[in-house]
Amino acid sequence: MITNIARVGMTAAVIVLAATTFALAETTATPATQTVAQATPSPSPNPFTYHGYVRAYDFTRQNAYSSYGVANGLGGKANQSSENNAISLSAAYRFEDSGFSVGGSYLYANPLNNCSNPALASSTSTGPCGVKSNPPATFADTTLPQFEMSTLYEAYLKYNANGLNFQGGDMAYGTPWTPTSDSRLKPVAYQGADVSYKVTSNWTVEAADWWQWECRTCSNFDHGTLLTAVAPGGYTYSGATAYSSLFYDPSETTYTNNGVIYGRIGYNGPKDIPLTANVYYYDFQNIANMFWLDAKYPLGTSRLKPFLAIQGGTENAPSSDLVGKVDAAVFGAQAGFYPMSNVLLTGAFDTIPVRTDTDQSFAGITCNAQHQFATKKSYNYELPYWVPAGGTAECTADNAAGTVYDVYYGGLASPYTDSYATDPLYTASGTQSMTDRRSPGSAFKLQATFTSDNKQFWLQVGQTWYDYTNPGYATSTNATDYDMQYFFMKVPKTGLYKGLSLRVRLFSRSETNWFGATQIPGLFKYDRFQLEYNF
Repeated sequence: MITNIARVGMTAAVIVLAATTFALAETTATPATQTVAQATPSPSPNPFTYHGYVRAYDFTRQNAYSSYGVANGLGGKANQSSENNAISLSAAYRFEDSGFSVGGSYLYANPLNNCSNPALASSTSTGPCGVKSNPPATFADTTLPQFEMSTLYEAYLKYNANGLNFQGGDMAYGTPWTPTSDSRLKPVAYQGADVSYKVTSNWTVEAADWWQWECRTCSNFDHGTLLTAVAPGGYTYSGATAYSSLFYDPSETTYTNNGVIYGRIGYNGPKDIPLTANVYYYDFQNIANMFWLDAKYPLGTSRLKPFLAIQGGTENAPSSDLVGKVDAAVFGAQAGFYPMSNVLLTGAFDTIPVRTDTDQSFAGITCNAQHQFATKKSYNYELPYWVPAGGTAECTADNAAGTVYDVYYGGLASPYTDSYATDPLYTASGTQSMTDRRSPGSAFKLQATFTSDNKQFWLQVGQTWYDYTNPGYATSTNATDYDMQYFFMKVPKTGLYKGLSLRVRLFSRSETNWFGATQIPGLFKYDRFQLEYNF
């Protein structure tokens, strides 16, 4: 009831703000001063614009634990490989002298494997939607959909004039915790309405209500998230097969949420105080509420261009919400400088404290000797806690039967970035962040970015260290990322050609895994190749 009232109030605020600003725009516009000798007017830009891209994407995923784990049936997972090809076309029309415009974007993707049914594509499927070759059995990586997609992912109305920016419909519109996540073939898109208003030259306010989304492997908008599913089978949101059945019980109504309510106050300081800062509010319906802050400040005007940035926030939800009890806090800082004009060096850290609830007991749920819950976890409604994943300790038994235990939690629940590695944490790497691990802990990251003088080559190298240690046991992960892009020709100022590029991303991750009473190393490698033509 309270949530519905909040949503109605937020939507009303959006409408009132838009209506008020439209009225101000009508009454405050000042006509241009007429002079005797008028300069020759510049030709009006073409009100119709379009752009697009053709993208061929191929990558392989090596999932391998040490020989010990594979030989003893304790680890090991089939390697994965996927390839897909897409064309996207976007067009917009601006109504002259009105501030209004309309637009849309369409994408079609085809892996050329005769797989047109998303329900047949999973990380263990056989046939054209799954196994690439047999032997050896290399399965499809469904984070790059191994099936056809056809979607009109944008169809919107915009108004932009006199400090007001309104947009409504279906849009690939990103904020820190609802990003576009365009790291495969298509961006994530959201359905709803957003309005922002520039109150002064330094202050901006924004409010939005997004009630549906379309994930990066989806061809339709729905009420699902990466933490909740609409129905079993069909496409998978994250590429992990289990995600397609979360919260689904055939005897009950499927679990969905109603999107997200969003608000922001932004500050952009003058030249003498060049601080930029934003305070955000997210109400992830039936999942959690989040407050988020980010700020950046240049440290002087030397040629090194040093800067300092901070981020932080809190997230909370009662145990009765869809994913259970969420109680998280995070703080991070980043510093950087340019030792050369085309080289940027940065260092960053983030920390999320662990939460512990002692002497808990839930019917049918036990904690085993490996500090893991032996039955359903917090992303299934039977355990009312949002506990870690991926090898972090979840619990410690307080009795021999494991029916009474301490629960470890405190990680962030992120409905629109979970498993995508696209959240705003400074220490997010190409294959993981603390958010994807759903885990408290700490992380440190060093990164170097090089841009060639002619802007045709770009290289980024990063090293990240994650510590997920809690009272259950110590565990850590190290990630190394290489991301490079080369443009074959300079982009001219005019013309159809907007760039032909090859982007290569090489990721590797080593981590501590627990099997029985044995701690063994794990290995994960990811190679991505993207050829793209922009027009």
